[in-house]
Amino acid sequence: MTTIVLTHGAFHNGSCFAPLVAELEALGINCVMPELPLTDLDADEAAVRAVLDTCEEPVTLLGHSYGGSVVTVAGTHPAVERVVYLAAIVPDEGEPATGTLVEVGADFIGAMRVNDDGVPFIDPALAPQLFYPDLNAQLAAQYAAVLRPGHTGGAVTVREAAWRSRPTTYIVCADDPIILPSSQRANAERSGATVVEIAGDHSPMVARPAELAAMLALAIS
Repeated sequence: MTTIVLTHGAFHNGSCFAPLVAELEALGINCVMPELPLTDLDADEAAVRAVLDTCEEPVTLLGHSYGGSVVTVAGTHPAVERVVYLAAIVPDEGEPATGTLVEVGADFIGAMRVNDDGVPFIDPALAPQLFYPDLNAQLAAQYAAVLRPGHTGGAVTVREAAWRSRPTTYIVCADDPIILPSSQRANAERSGATVVEIAGDHSPMVARPAELAAMLALAIS
């Protein structure tokens, strides 16, 4: 059975992949979802590598949003045969986790807050429409309710970029209000990735899970 390791982005946890997992498993694809501590890039990489250490077969490693930075460094693990970026940041060696080619929507920047411990979070009143504009309001609110504070890599820089040594696919979210599509395409180009596009917002694993699962099955076949 093919295995795909699904790596979430900032402010999320693995539950954001639940609709996608159901679709992938129906296609015979095994899914594993590391939980990132969202403290810094080293700690997040370690969480993914701990999961990869348990994999008995070559895997596809997917990173969503900030998770793209995490899979860029964790993807050099010997268990990884392919890296997939989903509306993701793609840093290069020597760069911070936020990369240098990332353009973020103004509404998202305006919704950023910092808690008393100095950890960023997204204003809960604004999060549903930012992350899940393609869902109905009730469902968007349910998914937004589990978002959490977290860092996006801190001061840690990339030592080795997996996309330089692994086959790479980039899935562009064509109407993303968070990581702008033009920025996604620039990240895809720099990595030499095979590029596919899906309509809609930043979260197709929730809004379009069947379509995304079909794309992934084709990409890793």
